[in-house]
Amino acid sequence: MPNFIDPTDFETLKQDDALPSPSGVRLNIMRMCRQEDVSLVELVTQIQADPVLGGRIIKIGNGASINKGRPIVAISKDVLLMIGLDAVRQLALAISLTTERRDSSCAGFDYTTFWARTVAMACAAQALAEYYGEAPPTEMFASGLLANIGSLGLAAARPDDYAGVLASVTDDDSSDGKLRDAEKAAFGYTHLDLAAAMMQDWSIPRLFCEAVLHHKAPSQSGLDDESRQLRLAQMLHVAGAIADYCVAPEDARVPALQALLDAGPPLNGEVDHVIALCDRVGRDWVEWSSMVSISAQALPPTREVLAQLREEAGE
Repeated sequence: MPNFIDPTDFETLKQDDALPSPSGVRLNIMRMCRQEDVSLVELVTQIQADPVLGGRIIKIGNGASINKGRPIVAISKDVLLMIGLDAVRQLALAISLTTERRDSSCAGFDYTTFWARTVAMACAAQALAEYYGEAPPTEMFASGLLANIGSLGLAAARPDDYAGVLASVTDDDSSDGKLRDAEKAAFGYTHLDLAAAMMQDWSIPRLFCEAVLHHKAPSQSGLDDESRQLRLAQMLHVAGAIADYCVAPEDARVPALQALLDAGPPLNGEVDHVIALCDRVGRDWVEWSSMVSISAQALPPTREVLAQLREEAGE
C-alpha cells in the first residue's frame, strides 16, 4: 500500500514522541475494538470509565437515523453493536486528540481557533453524511475532526520550523495553497500528507485518508469523477467551508457564507440546504464543544446572514 509521506520521515516523527496520539483508556478501547474476539462486557466497562466518550456514543445511538426505539441512557452491549465497533474506535481516537492536545510552543499557531474550527468541521461532516448518505456519519465525524490534524502534528513535532513556515504565509484568499507550498519546501510533505499518514497509522480506512488528503482542492485531486473518494473529499471541502463560517468573526461572517455558497458539490449553493445545515451544525458545534471544553459561539440564524449578504449585493 503506497505511503502518504516517506516512511523514514514518518518514523522519525513518531520516535520523537511529539505527534498527537491517543493514550490511556481510550487507546485501550481502540485496541479492544480491533480484536475479533473482544469481550463486549469488558469493553462496556472501559467505556463507562470515560464519560465523554460514553456520552458521545449515547448521543449517536439516540440519533433518529439509527435508533427508532426507546431513548438510550446508558452504555450497553446492544448499544455498541448498534453503533459498530469501528465507529467506537474512531470516536475514541477523535475525542482523545480533542481533549488532550490544546497547546505547545509553536509561535503563530492559533490553537483556540484550530480546535474550534476542527470541532465545527467534524459536526459539519457528520451532518453532510447524514443528509447525502455517502458514508457512515460517525466515520465522517472522525474524518472531519482529523482532516487538519497534520497541522497540529507539525506544530507539536517541529514547533520552531513550523513557526517559520506560518510566518512566511500571508493571510489572504490564496494563503492555504501557499501554506502547503511552504510546508512542502520546508519538510518535503504538507500537513495534509501528514494527516493522511497519521490516519493510516491509526488503521483508519484508506478511503477516508485519501478524502482528507484531497479535501482542500478536490477539483485538482486527479481522482476519478465517479469515485467515492472524490465525493467524500468534496463533502469534507464543504464541511471545511461550513466550519469557516462557524468560526468567522461577525465582520467576516457574510463573506464566509458567500464562500460556502460557492464551495461546490454536494451543496452546489442550494440555499435551503445551506440554511438548514448551517443552523443544525451551529447547534451541534456548541453542544459538542461544551463536552470537550472548547470555545464556540452561538450563531445567528443563517437566514438573517443570507439576507444581509443579499442586501450588500444589492439583490
